[in-house]
Amino acid sequence: MSIKVLLVDDHFVVRQGLRGMLAGTADVEVVGEASSGKEAINQVTILHPDVILLDIRMPGMDGLKLIQYLKQDFSELKIIILTQFDDEQFLLEAFKAGAYAYFLKNVGRDELLDGIRTVYRGKRILSKDLMDSVLTQFHDLAQKEAKIQFGLSDIDLKLLHLVVSGATNREIADQMFWSEATTKRKLSDVYQKLDVTDRTQCIAVAVQNGLV
Repeated sequence: MSIKVLLVDDHFVVRQGLRGMLAGTADVEVVGEASSGKEAINQVTILHPDVILLDIRMPGMDGLKLIQYLKQDFSELKIIILTQFDDEQFLLEAFKAGAYAYFLKNVGRDELLDGIRTVYRGKRILSKDLMDSVLTQFHDLAQKEAKIQFGLSDIDLKLLHLVVSGATNREIADQMFWSEATTKRKLSDVYQKLDVTDRTQCIAVAVQNGLV
């Protein structure tokens, strides 16, 4: 049995391109198209697709509102956002609304087909192009939380990066425009905040807690 897909995009050329991209696949079948949120609701009611490929920006009812509406009556429907917007806020709002995947419109055929099959099985997936950005966000958030937890300043974090990179006290002093005595004092302050006694312990705690 093939996976029934509905294409929802206000641009005819995009829908035709997607239809052509998915053609000739034994387990994926495009059962219909819609150019607006209202039309999509009608098509879902009539065609009962398994997966929707949905643009996030459309006139009238946008993609996010459509997801929220459809999820009320079609909770089993799997929705893939397919958009040109790589904005992290759109991405987070889409998953919060109930989307199962988020892809950019430059996605390749194989990746898109794999995404359709993945969400059909009930798993969520993110475009490879966006993965690095999201992971960076998670790292930055974890670092911010760890920074607050240990009471570190921005200067402390910069100092930690230099320590982890293997810089000597002399090299740190040169880069930070400090004296070696100031460098030793500031290192001692950081050790105290991390509850460690030497460089090895300092590096271990910094790495384990995502501070570098």
